[in-house]
Amino acid sequence: MATQSPAAQSPAESEKYPALVAQAQEVNDAFRRRDFARMVNLTFPKVIEAAGGRDKMVAALARGMKEMEADGVVVLSSTAGAPVQIVHVSGTIYAVLPTTLKVKARDGTFQTESSMIGISADRGATWTFIDAGGKDRTQLKKMLPDVADKLNLPPEKQPVKLADN
Repeated sequence: MATQSPAAQSPAESEKYPALVAQAQEVNDAFRRRDFARMVNLTFPKVIEAAGGRDKMVAALARGMKEMEADGVVVLSSTAGAPVQIVHVSGTIYAVLPTTLKVKARDGTFQTESSMIGISADRGATWTFIDAGGKDRTQLKKMLPDVADKLNLPPEKQPVKLADN
């Protein structure tokens, strides 16, 4: 039986899972530090499988970061916010968390807002994550067939220019 919490979570619901935001921020911190092995450790296993395995995913993340940097893009910060939705399905907890990425590019400093999905099968003690930015429902249904239609992901937003360089 699936139960869905309201889209805006009460503090009490969010506080039931203190590891959620801490581990979500750990993924973001690993990205900023270029610790792709740690990022993959905190990634939902189906995502790793779809990427061709752990080693291929680490290599793809490193390659993507090098390409960004070659284009003059530097990650300034990457942060995860408190969950905006928590859904319980068949003993697994799914949480939608907003994320904010600040980058410096050749033509300015930009901020993008996106989201990630946290998944816990041990009542919130440990979490793995899916970057939900740029994913359509078809992709999410492949990864999370039991819950993709229940998750209220925020719409994609265009990057906002914060400053000129």
